[in-house]
Amino acid sequence: MINYFFISSPLHFFIATNLAISHKNDTNIAIFMSKNKKTALQYSHASNKFKNIFQHTYDLTIGNIGKKMVDRKQSFNNIKTIILSYPPDSIYTGNDRRVEFQYAMFKASRINKNVKGIYMDDGAISYLGHKSLAKLSHRYIDPLLKKIFYGFWWKPPLTTGSSNWISQAYLAYPKYAHPLLKGKKIKSINREIFSNEEFNQLNHFLTESYTELNDIDFSNIKAVLCLPFESFYLNNNEFIIKIKSYLDTQYKANEVAFKPHPRSKNTTLLNEIFTESIALPRTLGMELLLSKLDKQTCVFGDFSSTLLTTKWLRPELETQAFELKLSYQPELKSLFQNLNIKFITI
Repeated sequence: MINYFFISSPLHFFIATNLAISHKNDTNIAIFMSKNKKTALQYSHASNKFKNIFQHTYDLTIGNIGKKMVDRKQSFNNIKTIILSYPPDSIYTGNDRRVEFQYAMFKASRINKNVKGIYMDDGAISYLGHKSLAKLSHRYIDPLLKKIFYGFWWKPPLTTGSSNWISQAYLAYPKYAHPLLKGKKIKSINREIFSNEEFNQLNHFLTESYTELNDIDFSNIKAVLCLPFESFYLNNNEFIIKIKSYLDTQYKANEVAFKPHPRSKNTTLLNEIFTESIALPRTLGMELLLSKLDKQTCVFGDFSSTLLTTKWLRPELETQAFELKLSYQPELKSLFQNLNIKFITI
């Protein structure tokens, strides 16, 4: 069997590696399409290093900006070439809204009519649904425009993972899957693989490439703050100041580590506010740092996917969510309560 893994984020890489290890007798192909060229290079380098997990690696991330249609045409040509060389039996993705994934499914289905599209858990959206689910533009206008522009192979997903290209889904919490995903064949991701030797070797190789980690004594860290994308606070730093004030009542500044969102680019504000705290690498997924944390460490965050992942992979760690009007979502709060993630009102 030949399996493709479309990888756009650290979480996708984390889960794709798990699934590739569970299919070790197959040919596994990693295809990186990140919005961050540096991140894609770091992760694709690790993928290339471990041929026992991913036999082939392609980095299709485009470095140019402002040439979207030219870049997309180039991506389509690259995907077509790869598919002709290695006709896939399964194509995994953490985002079936990506045009490149759908194009790959379209081209692959012409060679192998039984090719499967498989969704990999992409965090909170797997359980809450797309934020624009109820909007007319999301349901009708955008899908129509894409069909006209790309062709009738475009299959609009009302929420991520629900398109007609997808027949199966691997989730951390199958019980809480969004209703639109429950029509798929849902499987639970095998958490035990994250502690096996192959995964640990790749994890170690990747984390070792971040030399700044060498100076961090994780045993002294008592709290880790996982931050949302910078657009939430760059123009309204009250969000960060309130959180900092709360943490100051509970911990010494040097006992706190903060983790910027992987896609954030401007960390100046964070460095100014958390002057005595420990900065964790932004492009390294929190999923790959969890194994380094002491069991007494508390992980804090907004209503984010990171807290879901933490509770899933390290259930013994205390996880707490800051409850703010800025991020309040009743459905997500209900999910967090079901998973015993605590709330802090500030």
